[in-house]
Amino acid sequence: MRYLLTQDGRDLEVQVEPDGAGYSVALEGRTRHVDATTAIGETVRARIDTRPVEGWVSRRGDTLEVELRGCVYRFRVRDPRAPKLARRKSQEDASRGELHAPMPGLVVQVLAHEGEEVEAGHPVVVVEAMKMQNALVAPLKGRVISIPVTPGTAVESGQLLLTIAPEES
Repeated sequence: MRYLLTQDGRDLEVQVEPDGAGYSVALEGRTRHVDATTAIGETVRARIDTRPVEGWVSRRGDTLEVELRGCVYRFRVRDPRAPKLARRKSQEDASRGELHAPMPGLVVQVLAHEGEEVEAGHPVVVVEAMKMQNALVAPLKGRVISIPVTPGTAVESGQLLLTIAPEES
């Protein structure tokens, strides 16, 4: 699977493929074998070409943060198969109360239900991608008005997962 990671305005193309018990990861012309056990928001213990590495990974919307050896790296994750989504401003979606899948995956859990009041930043949908579970959060405070997905639904990058009517002031 190909991904685009944007860091400081620079696009990095990443190719990730299953390889035995781990993954083959190609980045900027270099391929590494990665064996790792992790979940988003937890310590990552991995072997990269047999070298042990430990870090921390967290995700908020389409931003992936990786802390490694005391340095924090922030990336915007994009699916190169959907270039029109790269031009979409995520702030526009958030202000409309829309939550979209940041990458292709499988809906594992829906943590809210239609009619429920939710707080901004609280997890509402869990999507599994590349064997990692990503808790996606409500973009704003309000009432859930639509959830067009259920657990087990395969989603594409940019697919609508949930809509929230903003709380009226």
